[in-house]
Amino acid sequence: MAATFNWCEDCGALTSGHGTSRSQSGSAPANCNWKNIDDCTTAYSSSPIVAGNNSFTKYQYGQFSGTYNQVLNGKWSANTNVSTLATGLTLKGVVTATYATPSTTTNAALTTDFTSSVAIGSGSTVLFGADPSTAASSTLSSGGGFSQYLATQLQTTSSAASGDMASIQAVLEYDEN
Repeated sequence: MAATFNWCEDCGALTSGHGTSRSQSGSAPANCNWKNIDDCTTAYSSSPIVAGNNSFTKYQYGQFSGTYNQVLNGKWSANTNVSTLATGLTLKGVVTATYATPSTTTNAALTTDFTSSVAIGSGSTVLFGADPSTAASSTLSSGGGFSQYLATQLQTTSSAASGDMASIQAVLEYDEN
């Protein structure tokens, strides 16, 4: 058998190490739209980011279930199919077990710059555990669990063009045995 994987997202105020709103299996977000609202359901076109402002920080993570022995060797990259974002756009991110209430303030904790394409082989190491906020092991044993948070924020300058930006591919790569 194989592990079942779902993308999940936490939103809302910090409570008990995570967001007040959690989208997990069955309600996982279909995409990651950076926008001017802290949720995973509102259409980005209803909450656009005005040039010179930032998106709310997104806290996504992987959920594993099913029958497997181990999930291990986690790697993450948030821009694997776009060579460089357009002028005025910067995508910052970090792998972390720390959730903070999302805001549009420039998030200094996001130390990896994904503005230019970052191959998954050069991606950030991801750990696993019983919750994204407690993930601290390089392996996840059978029974299910989660990756750490994969936090991102789209930051803009006043020179950012209006309209949609090019798609970005976020990849969480792992081995399974």
